Amino acid sequence: MTGETSYKKYTGEGLKSGSKAWRARMGELPESEAAEFASRRALAPYRPSPKLVAAVEYARILRRPLLLRGAPGSGKTRLAEAVAYELYAEDWESHFFSWYIKSTTKAREGLYEYDHLGRLRDIEARRGGGDSAPMPPKTKYRTFGPMGEAFQSSTPGQPAVLLIDEIDKADIDFPNDLLRELEEQRFEIPDTKESIKAAHPPITIVTSNDEKELPNAFLRRCVFFYIDFPGPELLLEIAQVNARRLELEHQKPLPDGWLEKVVEQFQGLYQRMQANPNTEKLPSTSELLDWLRVLYYYFLTGQSAAPPLTDGELPHAEVLLKSLSDLQSNRQPDA
Repeated sequence: MTGETSYKKYTGEGLKSGSKAWRARMGELPESEAAEFASRRALAPYRPSPKLVAAVEYARILRRPLLLRGAPGSGKTRLAEAVAYELYAEDWESHFFSWYIKSTTKAREGLYEYDHLGRLRDIEARRGGGDSAPMPPKTKYRTFGPMGEAFQSSTPGQPAVLLIDEIDKADIDFPNDLLRELEEQRFEIPDTKESIKAAHPPITIVTSNDEKELPNAFLRRCVFFYIDFPGPELLLEIAQVNARRLELEHQKPLPDGWLEKVVEQFQGLYQRMQANPNTEKLPSTSELLDWLRVLYYYFLTGQSAAPPLTDGELPHAEVLLKSLSDLQSNRQPDA
């Protein structure tokens, strides 16, 4: 039903220990093997829930985009990398295409762009006698965007993985402008009279931070999954991965049990803020990791014998709390 000639199920296991490039940087591979991956992009461990793994399969069966919603820092963007890595291992970047959306992004930019000015300059140069060479073909002035590249790369034997990140940043009409392309897996380029059609639909993962509602017509064409905020066990795993990187980079281990205390204090803060109807912005996992780096910095530079974390205190609260109201409500007096 997926239409893939050599279907490989995504299990979520492929990146649980990180990519080989990551493990090489963490000192987990022999030196002879690590050198091979020194220049490659490293992917940190990623551990999706069983329900998220199932949602990926639903999207592949239906050949529809998987729409991921959730708070910033919940791991939405990393799923696309994890899928590509599990399917293609260290060659994942050859099959991975990413389109990062901004407020000014237009749908056509992801498909192609055509250099009208460049072609006009070439025409004028030949008219003025400055260049006697034949005019290049119109396709010379056409460049494909990430979605267009994914369409051309994707085959039944090797489906591409396409990330459309933070689609809710664009204007309200943007998702609807992609309906035909996502449904029919093709688009036209009037300037070159080309019709581009994917041999097989890319595995498309779309993320949204819930900044605005998406049109119903777009939602109908997606498989939907909401990524909840990580529980205590997963939060600790995420913190451990990042703490290990800091320890290896700076060759100074953290005290035993300290990381657990960091996560416990962070989760307590999160739960208090979640229960407060006046909270303006809940801290995300990205803020937890920033906080961890700041705490480690003061430990590393010798400004404290151990990272400054004790009961009843919230050191460096400005890293976690991003509004005056939240700071006033949750920052406790300096020790």
